[in-house]
Parts: sequence; C-alpha cells; structure tokens
Amino acid sequence: PHGSPGGDERDARAARRTVMQRRDRAVTAAVLPLVQACLVASLAAWMAHGAWLNWRHPALNEELVADVMGLEGLEEEAPEAYAHVRRRRIADRRLIRAAFVLIRLWETLVALVLAAGAVLLAAAGFGAGSADPGRAVALVGATGFTLTWAAFLIGGDYFCYWYRYFSSQATHFLLAIWGTASIGVLAAGG
Repeated sequence: PHGSPGGDERDARAARRTVMQRRDRAVTAAVLPLVQACLVASLAAWMAHGAWLNWRHPALNEELVADVMGLEGLEEEAPEAYAHVRRRRIADRRLIRAAFVLIRLWETLVALVLAAGAVLLAAAGFGAGSADPGRAVALVGATGFTLTWAAFLIGGDYFCYWYRYFSSQATHFLLAIWGTASIGVLAAGG
C-alpha cells in the first residue's frame, strides 16, 4: 500500500513545504497592507502638514506663488530671458489668491484621501476585511500626491521658477518621485 521507497518521506516534505508556503502567504497578506498603510500615512502626514501650514499661515507660501507667477526678479537678473517670457507674467492679486486657494483645497483633499487609504489598509492588515478597497483609495491619494508636485513642476517651468527657486524645483521633483514610488508599491502589492 505504500508508494515507492522514500515516497512517503518525499510526500511529507512536500506537505510541509505547502504548509510553510501557505503560512508565508498569510503573513505577507497581513504585513503588506500594514507596510502600505505606513507608506501612505507618511504621504498623508506630509501633505496634511503642508496644507495645514498653508491654511494657518497663508502669507508664507502665497508670496512665493506670487513671486513665481509674477516672474519677480527675472527682469533685473536676466533681462534677455525675461524678454522671451514676460507675456506669461501674472500680477493680478485676485488670480494669485484664487490659485493659492485652489492649491490649499487640493492639498487638503489629497491629504484626506491619503489618510482614508492608510486607515483602510491598516484595518485590513489587522484582519478587518480585504486590503483591496484601502489599496484603491490609497492609489487615488498617491496619484493626487504625485500630480500635485507634477503640477508645480510644470507650472513652475512655465513661470521659470527654476531660475530663482531651484531648491523648490528640486524638492518638488523629489516629492514627485516619492509619490511615483508609492504608486508602484501599492500597485504591485495586490
């Protein structure tokens, strides 16, 4: 009734391997959503802090937005460059203020979506349902995070902010990379 010599031992090893693989998948299924929740929570914290500061102390960044949109300093520091782009200048304070209100609203919305995604992923990691809904919400939030910085890079390029605000451009670029990498981690973890 037994199989070939050593067959029982091979069958026992195969059964142990199967049990270990199932256990590893179960651990990964619990840990991965927790790791993703932490990643998304860090994006949410960054965005929420920035939004909070922009609501609490709007003059700090609104003036920077006004400088960038107004091409401030470019005329004196690089008159030839300014001659090519001066038509892009926006000096109307109402338009600048409206742009800054839209930025603050967008940042707030993205922070809330990211926070919701982090909470849903953490709940899934602790066994309260599937991680799929949390991952979907987190992907939307991480995309919003990345689009924020992509918009600053594109809009900033239009207004030549690289000329006076290179460190801001570099920061926006790094934040866009962070968001893109987060999208990759979320998308790959399904």
